[in-house]
Amino acid sequence: MSSLSAEGCMVKVKVWDGFIRGYHWLQVSLLFALWYCADNGEMEWHFLFGYALLGLWITRFIWGFIGSDTAKFSYFIKSPKALIDYLSDKNKFDRVKFGHNPAGACMVILFLGLIIIQLFTGLSASDDILSEGPLSQYFTADTVSFMTWLHSMNFDVLLWAIGLHVVAIVAYKLKKQPLVKAMITGVAEYKLVNSIGQPKMMNGLLAWVIYACIAGVIWWQWGHENLGYLLY
Repeated sequence: MSSLSAEGCMVKVKVWDGFIRGYHWLQVSLLFALWYCADNGEMEWHFLFGYALLGLWITRFIWGFIGSDTAKFSYFIKSPKALIDYLSDKNKFDRVKFGHNPAGACMVILFLGLIIIQLFTGLSASDDILSEGPLSQYFTADTVSFMTWLHSMNFDVLLWAIGLHVVAIVAYKLKKQPLVKAMITGVAEYKLVNSIGQPKMMNGLLAWVIYACIAGVIWWQWGHENLGYLLY
């Protein structure tokens, strides 16, 4: 989807499908909810939100292979040399790149890595009093203790990554590239030449169906106990 803007020199391009946009904001909401529940001792809710985030992460991983061009890992993950060239390019803010640039791609991989570590360690952790993750039964006491420590430490790293992400968003905003707006509307404006091919978009509804199925299985396997505790 594209159209000329009123100035006649900018082109609006659909760069994010409905799932990627929803994934981004739902992930932010779930991370906040997880922090809030853990900080206030609401561990049953903490686990339920964690299961929802796990299903979301798995769906994003799958969508990275079958989704829209800009969602595919093969589309935006480049070599270390491409990242170095991008960071050293004084005109990088003027380059046309649909979706994630090399620096943004690194941030995506970083977040995916940190979040799956957070999820796996949370599922394997235990406070030895009231709550324990469903995977903790498969590990030794020493391993569970390590997982519990790593769960706490990794969250601090995740907070630093979030801070870095916010700084980058502000920097791009100052360079007249509103990343937040594009992640809300799915559309970004570019100075284009006709020879530049535009990314192929998939219907994000398919990804949400996949998510519903995955989340349903996870909640049925683990979440019903937490939900039952809250209801009764």
